[in-house]
Amino acid sequence: MEALLYFGGKFLAYSAWCYFGLRAFRPENSRVLGRAVLYGAIRLSLGLFFGVLIYFLSSALITALVPGLPENLIAYLCVYVPVRWIEWTIMALLILPGPISPLQWIAGGGRADRLWRLGGIVISCLLTFLSLFPWVASFPSVGSCAELAGRHQTNAPGRSACCLQAAVLNRRVKPLS
Repeated sequence: MEALLYFGGKFLAYSAWCYFGLRAFRPENSRVLGRAVLYGAIRLSLGLFFGVLIYFLSSALITALVPGLPENLIAYLCVYVPVRWIEWTIMALLILPGPISPLQWIAGGGRADRLWRLGGIVISCLLTFLSLFPWVASFPSVGSCAELAGRHQTNAPGRSACCLQAAVLNRRVKPLS
């Protein structure tokens, strides 16, 4: 049930953001809601796919950093944010009208496009961080912050094996009773 709530929440947030993007970039389109739902599902799938890449990149970065640095925060900023830019760029390719040049693909096709992608990144990061707080701690954190804090294990069943908050605070997560 928790997984359904977790992924359902992500799906709804991604669908809503895609709806906003469709309204902003394709106002002439009358099938916005259906496309937003489809694009929300695509974005959720991209997150699952890129979660594997994030795991390997963040693990490699954490092991390469000098101990004592805030390695988990550095890994989050150096791995998650760029990968999420790629994820939201793929969504922009689906949503923006017309062909997009390689430079526009990388940097965005204008201020509105860049702000929409950045907004998507903020939403993605908020969803990750919200999954760390006690009132949503029963949600599994699959493919998100878990990879960054591999040394910090939780004994709570049904949850991810670790969490970024515990690593940043450098303490163990106590299981919820």
